[in-house]
Amino acid sequence: MAKRKDGLERKAALLEAATQVFAEKGFRDTTIADICTAANSNTASVNYYFGSKEELYAAVWTSAFRNALAKYPPDMGLPADAGPEEALKSFIRSMLNKVLGAGELGYAGQILLMELGQPTEALDLIKRDAIGPIRKRVMRIIRQLLGSEATDQQIAFCAMSVVHQCMGFAFKKGKLPPELVQMDKAELIDRLIEHITLFSLAGITAVKTQIEQAQSGDERVAK
Repeated sequence: MAKRKDGLERKAALLEAATQVFAEKGFRDTTIADICTAANSNTASVNYYFGSKEELYAAVWTSAFRNALAKYPPDMGLPADAGPEEALKSFIRSMLNKVLGAGELGYAGQILLMELGQPTEALDLIKRDAIGPIRKRVMRIIRQLLGSEATDQQIAFCAMSVVHQCMGFAFKKGKLPPELVQMDKAELIDRLIEHITLFSLAGITAVKTQIEQAQSGDERVAK
C-alpha cells in the first residue's frame, strides 16, 4: 500500500511540475528534463507514469482546465434569471481570472495562450473542451443583447471583440503600461472587468442601434 501511495504522489508531483513548466514555456520549448528537474524526479518517470510527453501534456491540460473551470465557471454562479448585462460581466470576469490569475488557477489560461501561439495536436482537444463552450456561451449572451434581428455574423463580430479584449491583456502580460503594471493583480483584474464590460456594452449597444435603424429603413421602404 505504501508503494502504491508513493507512486501516486510521484505521479501527482510530475503533473503539478509539468503544469507549471508548460504554462511558462509551452509544449514545444518544454523538455522532459525540465519537467523532471522541477518535480525532482528521474527522466524515465514521465514515460513510466504517462507514456509520453504528449500524453502528459493532455493530462496537464485536462487537469488545469478542470480546476480553473471549477473555480471560475463561465456564469460565475449567476442565478438563472440574471439579465444579459450581468451575464456578460460574469463571462468577462471568468475569462480574465482564467488568463490573468496567479498560480495554478491561471495555468489553464496561460497554456491556452501558448497553444494558440504555437499550436500542437492538442489544439483540437482544447477547441472542443475549452474554446467551444466559451464561444457558445458568449454568442448566446450577445444574441440576447442584440435582439432577434441580429445576424449570426453581427453576433460573431461582437463576441470576438469581447473575447479578444480579455485575451489581449493576457498576451501583453509583463508589457503593460506603467500605470497598470504597478497595480495589485486582484485590483487590476477588477478594474479590467469593469472597463471591458462598459466598453463592450457600449459597442454592442451601437451595433444594436444600427440594426434597429436598418430595420426601420426596410420597413419604410416596404410601405
